[in-house]
Amino acid sequence: MSNAQSATAELLERQLPALQAAATTLRSRPSRGWIAAIRTALGMSSTALAKKLKVAHSTILDYEKGERSGTITLETLGRVADALDAELIVALVPRTSVAATLRTRAESIAREEMRAVIQTMRLEDQEVESEATREEYEKLVTSLLANPRKLWR
Repeated sequence: MSNAQSATAELLERQLPALQAAATTLRSRPSRGWIAAIRTALGMSSTALAKKLKVAHSTILDYEKGERSGTITLETLGRVADALDAELIVALVPRTSVAATLRTRAESIAREEMRAVIQTMRLEDQEVESEATREEYEKLVTSLLANPRKLWR
């Protein structure tokens, strides 16, 4: 694992609980969307927001609809956020730890690679004891984890 990858993984691991908690909170967005919710909470009409953004009133309605459907662009959301004195936050939050994701992927590849070898050995009546097979499996997983680029070929 490279120093940059290791440092990035460590940073993500430290921040993961807070990121996952924030993601849980943010997943429950307002039914009409954040634009409408913040605009309404500020007592701002869609017409007033349109004037601030120098767009047509119908454009604001399109923005709100686009936010709900997931078709609004990040650039547009950023401009709307600025107009509402809000911060646009976009994040990819890992569902599990980086280490767990890498381990799961390494185990999957190791099983796939070993399945072919074990099948061939069975056909040739050379099956290896399960303990020896398990040791080889663990060696392969460890080898894959030592070079994560091999996990994503």
